[in-house]
Amino acid sequence: MGLFTSISATIRTRHGRFSGTSARPWIVVNQSGVDLLNNAMLSTGTVGSVRRGESLYYYQPLPVERRGDLRDDRIGPADLYVRLSTTSSDLWEPELAIVWGSSKQHGTVPLALDMSLVQGLSRDPAEGVISVPVRRVYAGTDDTLIHSLLLVLVTYDAPYAGTDDPISLRVMAPEGKAVDHVISDTPQTDLEIDTANIYEVPVDSPFRRGELRKSQAAEIKLALHGSDKWVPKKIFLFGLDHPPERPDYVVPLSRIYDPGPLSADPAEGVPSLILPVE
Repeated sequence: MGLFTSISATIRTRHGRFSGTSARPWIVVNQSGVDLLNNAMLSTGTVGSVRRGESLYYYQPLPVERRGDLRDDRIGPADLYVRLSTTSSDLWEPELAIVWGSSKQHGTVPLALDMSLVQGLSRDPAEGVISVPVRRVYAGTDDTLIHSLLLVLVTYDAPYAGTDDPISLRVMAPEGKAVDHVISDTPQTDLEIDTANIYEVPVDSPFRRGELRKSQAAEIKLALHGSDKWVPKKIFLFGLDHPPERPDYVVPLSRIYDPGPLSADPAEGVPSLILPVE
């Protein structure tokens, strides 16, 4: 058993004309009818926004006195649920949400993931509903076969921390290249100062986390293609057990904080990072 020390979430808003909002979104984590977390998501631990086409990263440390309430041995019961809600009549249309906990004993523990949220949120019943559930998922293992990836990136709030250059993600498995994907312009505000981004990354050849741990030839590489420096603050990588319609198991693949600047200019940074496997 491990006690959660924090809860994190990343949410992407639809790109429709009226999909974004200036209202404060809320997150609720409930166990056995008791709200263990019921917080506004626009707080000091938040990066990004809920404007249309943009992504929000939320981080909430749990007070020591509450850590015994939310334990990673409780994520299996069906009565643990996660919801997004609003306190405003200003319509908000999220399209993707992932929520996870952090435990000193077990690292990253996925709690919920919904890749196809369709219901708008609003206090005005003519526009939407007050809250929506985020579909429960379970932590995958070293043996879970990974068919697609989610990459979460948080960029520093500092001068010249953002970039206009594309990045790429490459995964080498023992049997060869499993992922080789370039991310350039998307509807999000990509890799700019004080932003969060979440990207769906296709897998060319399904692989398992255990294969990456056991092989010296295996690696996960994140690279910047250009000399326009980028300074990431946090990087999270998740593997999904099915193509992204309705994954049941989510495999934490990597998390890294403050890796330093990336740039093709050696005076400014390194061209790529090898991401450690969780």
